[in-house]
Amino acid sequence: MEGSQRTVELSPSPAAKSMAWRDGRRSIFEKMSAGNGIPLLLGGAVCALILVLVAIVLLVSFLVDFPISFRFSLDNYKSVLNTYLFREVVPNTLIVGLVTVAVSLAFGIPLAWLLHRTNLPYANLFLTLIAVSVIVPGFLKGIGWILLLSPNVGFINRLLMDLFGLENPPFDIGTLTGIGFIQGLMMTSALVFLFSGPMRSLDPSLEEASEISGARRWTTIRCVLVPLLRPAVLGGAIYVFMTAISLFEVAALLGGMGGKNQVLATELFLSIYTLTASVPQYGVSGVYGALIAIPSLVALYYYYVMLQQTHRYVTVTGKGYVARTHDLGAFKYLGVFFVLFYLVLAVFLPLIVLVWASLLPYLQLPSWDALSVISLKSYRRIMNLPGIWKIVSNTVVLTVSVSLWVMILSFMVSWIVTRTKMRIGIFMDSIVMLPHAFPNIGFALALLILALLVRMWFPSVPFYGTVGILVLAHVVTRISYGTRVINAALVQISRELEEAAYICGSKQVVVWWKVILPIISRSLVYLGLWTGLLSFREVSMALMLSGPDNQLLSNYVWTAWVRGDLNVASALGVIMVVVMGAMFLIVQKLGGREARVVGTG
Repeated sequence: MEGSQRTVELSPSPAAKSMAWRDGRRSIFEKMSAGNGIPLLLGGAVCALILVLVAIVLLVSFLVDFPISFRFSLDNYKSVLNTYLFREVVPNTLIVGLVTVAVSLAFGIPLAWLLHRTNLPYANLFLTLIAVSVIVPGFLKGIGWILLLSPNVGFINRLLMDLFGLENPPFDIGTLTGIGFIQGLMMTSALVFLFSGPMRSLDPSLEEASEISGARRWTTIRCVLVPLLRPAVLGGAIYVFMTAISLFEVAALLGGMGGKNQVLATELFLSIYTLTASVPQYGVSGVYGALIAIPSLVALYYYYVMLQQTHRYVTVTGKGYVARTHDLGAFKYLGVFFVLFYLVLAVFLPLIVLVWASLLPYLQLPSWDALSVISLKSYRRIMNLPGIWKIVSNTVVLTVSVSLWVMILSFMVSWIVTRTKMRIGIFMDSIVMLPHAFPNIGFALALLILALLVRMWFPSVPFYGTVGILVLAHVVTRISYGTRVINAALVQISRELEEAAYICGSKQVVVWWKVILPIISRSLVYLGLWTGLLSFREVSMALMLSGPDNQLLSNYVWTAWVRGDLNVASALGVIMVVVMGAMFLIVQKLGGREARVVGTG
């Protein structure tokens, strides 16, 4: 009796158990908030996700008949590595990549020099307009140029044929060169801002020495400035090439979906959303994903080799100097014309033709008759489209969610990288840069495969065809840029501020909230808005991961164009540009006119 009574007295009550569990949970949280547990947990999670997604693409490339079976084989590589791949797809991809690089460098280098090293009039206004060109999504530029230079309906072709009595259209945008031309215009704005720093930091004494020796201005530019800018030019060219070979939408619009101008990115997409085969070929798509990543990794390797030789290009030393501004003289107006020529090609022409197409009942050349039938019917029709408000809601949820998660996760990774002495920081910083070398559409493929596995093994888990899977895709692909922004912000903050807070007894979370975040709030908000803008305009991952319940404005515009509804596609495209313009004005206000521009999709 006494023994049993003692046992009862020693047994904790349910209330005591609950209190002990809450105390234990509070203890765990306090330990994590007191140290670097939270950054390690969240930063490690996003790094692990990136590695898992890359591994999935590589793994599925060896799986035959996935998801019906999980048999490992080299059959996917045997079916892909054929004469068609090496005769058409790979050469087409390389041609598009090289033309894109050539066009972007042909515009980017002169523009950067004119805007940063000369007395060009309205330079600040032109810089802002070049940055604004980013708000027009790549697929809308592609649609605009199809309406301008298509052999069948192109405005410019029809105008020239009427003026000069031509029997055949003089231009055809639906070629590999046309794809590279449009993508080159898209990437030029990024190069201008990538070149802005190196252009301004060149020591003018080198140019003066060249001119004293009797060299002419163009000789000085060719023999002095260009060699000193080689690292920046090579780095920009590699960045453009890596982006160009992974872009999907322009090549798809200009024939890629119809068996013309096939590149690796369109082949990857068509392996799943194929028009002929009854079963999606996920393994074949994985092979194409790996093939896209290989040239990017090789290019990235040579870029790092070049960085090891940066001592050969040092021009900024301990001696002070003032950057030299070249007087254009009589060529001032020629420089203004060149900048305006680029802006017309990259922004105004595609946007004007979209606005024009959205105001007409059917496509026609500008005339008095056409002006008489202009109306806003297409815009009013959008309000009554089935499911349009669900699409708008999905787009808003995606934009806001991606912005918040990129800010949070980028801060966590950057904290480990910049504010701790952990060796894992270098490893994490390298992992979050993988999305730079791995194509966005490849990550979308990996998430699609992961969603299929979740639906097979955990059918009650809502993941496949949800907005959540799109949020995950965008967060993974934007984390590289996010960590670059936060890294730069954190290294400017002295450790004395947080150390003073620690001495006063503040915990890690309190230090972040009260000390660090208020100081870098401008960078965080800028990052969030810019990330949201890029997510709002992206279409390739939205198409890859689309379902009935996670449609976005971008892929709705795409499907409207594909099914031939030009009025809706043009009107929605104009609305997207207006919304992104408003977002960009806020970004400019917070980030300054010289915030670097990234992303092209």
